[in-house]
Amino acid sequence: MGVINNIFGAILNVIFDGVIMITPVAALAASIIIFTLVARILLTPLQLSSQRTSRGMSKIQPELTKIQNKYKGKTDQASQMKQSQEMQALYKKYKINPFAGCLPLIIQFPLIMGLFNVLREPAKYIKHLGAEYTHIASTIIDSVTNYQNILQPYQANIETMTRTTYDLADKTSLGQFLSHLSTGQWHQFVNQINDPTVAQGVTSALELKNKFETFFGFSVVDTPSGLMSTQWWAIIIPIIAGASTYIFTKLTMASNGQMQTAASQDGQANPGASMMKTMNIVMPIMTGAFAYTMPIGLALYWIAGNVIMLVQQKIVNKMLEKQDAKLEAILEKEREEARKNNKTSTKKVMKKVPVQKKVEEVTTDEAPKTYTKKVIKKVPVQKKSEE
Repeated sequence: MGVINNIFGAILNVIFDGVIMITPVAALAASIIIFTLVARILLTPLQLSSQRTSRGMSKIQPELTKIQNKYKGKTDQASQMKQSQEMQALYKKYKINPFAGCLPLIIQFPLIMGLFNVLREPAKYIKHLGAEYTHIASTIIDSVTNYQNILQPYQANIETMTRTTYDLADKTSLGQFLSHLSTGQWHQFVNQINDPTVAQGVTSALELKNKFETFFGFSVVDTPSGLMSTQWWAIIIPIIAGASTYIFTKLTMASNGQMQTAASQDGQANPGASMMKTMNIVMPIMTGAFAYTMPIGLALYWIAGNVIMLVQQKIVNKMLEKQDAKLEAILEKEREEARKNNKTSTKKVMKKVPVQKKVEEVTTDEAPKTYTKKVIKKVPVQKKSEE
């Protein structure tokens, strides 16, 4: 992950430098949003491939169901292999790669982890922010005589979290350490400085850092769970992250036609569609839970990504409409030919049926006699398809 962290850190660093040339206010949040936009643009080819696969799978679902029904109940290896071969032939025929839909998720995982690591140590990757923390560290070393004693309660937890040992006497190392302090810990640190003048000097040194990191009243390096005691309304952030994930997933499923495949042709539940519906509920909950415990900057990445992808989805839909129409026309033509080949007709046949003979009411115990007669009936005959 070190290489990935450095790549994403370098990209964020370039974006950050560009943003602060315009304004230092909310520079880190703006950089994350721009970074998200760049990432989504780079992932557009993969999204197109994924959407093409999802739409294609939805279109050929009736054909897939027929194959599955054909081998239903057959668990022997030969039948399973034939089923797999027929399904692979179907995918190949319509140029559908069933695994293409997983690529965006696979690629986004290191993206999210890389961004998380960068946000966990922003001063390490963003040079301008790192220089600002070094300046703050220098101010503290020069003016706060007992700063190490004040910071000592936080040191073990931060070093465990980052797996790094910090030399608090060195201003560069101290700056990296200070970048992990939450807003609440900074308040505690300043409040423990006995000299009001010194405390004011440290507060002044924090002003530019706060401008960089604050977005709508929250520091993007804080976690909502850590802000609940002082800013309980931070709970809205994971809620928005989860809700935006739900809306995007729901609209994407509807756009891909997966909502219409909830049941197979025989009326039974479609396991794949049922799983997608379950994921549409589970994923937003998981996103909200992660956003609650991780830096707000990561939640901002998810929220911005979902909003961007909603717009991107409309563009992708227009790009794939022509392909959808072409595939639908091919499928309809083949289905019509199949219906003609399997069409049934009727023919008249002569058949003998027993008929009970009517007799006058008698007092004998003799059973009524029966006889047979020939009748003409119409029976269905399936038309044989030509080889």
